[in-house]
Amino acid sequence: MDARIESGTASSAPTYGFPRSVLVAGVAIVALVVIAIIAAVALQSRPTEYAVGSPQAAFQDYYRAWERHDIDAAYGDLSSAVTKELSLTEYRNADSEQSWQRTQDRRLVLLGADVTGDRAVLNIRVDEFSGGGIGGQRYSSERSVRLVREGGNWMIDEPLAGIESVGYLY
Repeated sequence: MDARIESGTASSAPTYGFPRSVLVAGVAIVALVVIAIIAAVALQSRPTEYAVGSPQAAFQDYYRAWERHDIDAAYGDLSSAVTKELSLTEYRNADSEQSWQRTQDRRLVLLGADVTGDRAVLNIRVDEFSGGGIGGQRYSSERSVRLVREGGNWMIDEPLAGIESVGYLY
């Protein structure tokens, strides 16, 4: 008698009582959900671009300069009223004291802008994250930033280093 072993389509992998097609569909759904979450996070982390010449773009330019340690450029985005009271040397000192902000996991979110003539107020939410990952915590606070138009350009009209006020204590 010939003993024949025929190969079939059945897999030797356990299916835990589910048909193979259900398991494949489940894995595919989980993969799609993971991809959707990654895409959503990636899209959220891109900064919004604002119209050139707007108060929002002016603040964004200032903040980007400050983040990359270009203190001269950040100082150059401050209004004449601020720089009259705060020298570049004093601003450098204030930046040193406020540099901790650069190491924070934080995001600035523009909530709105009130523009009246040559003055603007940006309403900003500051989100700070700790603990990382899914179990991390988010702490939020809101603040406003004043701008003034000088010579056709929007300038930050308060003494800021990053998003924190530095006052005129120097």
